[in-house]
Amino acid sequence: MRILAIDIGNTSTVFGLFEGKKLIRKWRIPTEKLAGRVKKTIFPVVVSSVVPQAGKLVRKVLPQARFVTAKNIKGLKIKIRNIEEVGADRVVNALAALRLYGKPAIIVDFGTATTFDALSSKGEYLGGAIAPGIDLTRDILHERTAKLPRVKIAPPQKVIGDSTVGALRSGLVYGYAALVEGMIVRFKKQLGEQTKVIATGGYAELIAKYARGIDIIDEDLTLKGLVECLKN
Repeated sequence: MRILAIDIGNTSTVFGLFEGKKLIRKWRIPTEKLAGRVKKTIFPVVVSSVVPQAGKLVRKVLPQARFVTAKNIKGLKIKIRNIEEVGADRVVNALAALRLYGKPAIIVDFGTATTFDALSSKGEYLGGAIAPGIDLTRDILHERTAKLPRVKIAPPQKVIGDSTVGALRSGLVYGYAALVEGMIVRFKKQLGEQTKVIATGGYAELIAKYARGIDIIDEDLTLKGLVECLKN
């Protein structure tokens, strides 16, 4: 059976077409340009959304869609104060990590925000931490300063940049690698040293080259988690 999974993020919306558990096609659209780009389908549809207006648009075109939230997700025990505050993508990632990679786990998602989420040894979602995303940080540096350019995020040639572009790339890539390493150390103090660390999102592969402690890279973790939601 084919399933269409849709992850609506602040910057991009990612579509994944599955044949059973196998992802057979994936495509991405800027979330702000969704109108007119979502087409009707007869397939079952499962959605996570952190953008209410975009979610309404998808629901109108695809009335059969099941929207997953922290309040209605099944198969995952959530241990935080206010469930309504948690983004759907974060709990979907946690369910995917639990089902596919086991527990305890730390999930690092490099999106518009860089999020860190924790699964306990009992498989409970404990919450996590949120930091500005890499693109967001780069854009703010460019917008809020007089001379810093908007650089392409790419592997830095060295830690000590000998140009403005080199210094920016070093700060962004090595800086985020250091952020990830530090957060992993701190999370493991609570979760245990044997905790698996799963990275997802657009910059997962890049940052994993420089950050120690990442065990698994799965750029399609959220889409896979959405398919797992339909099993409940």
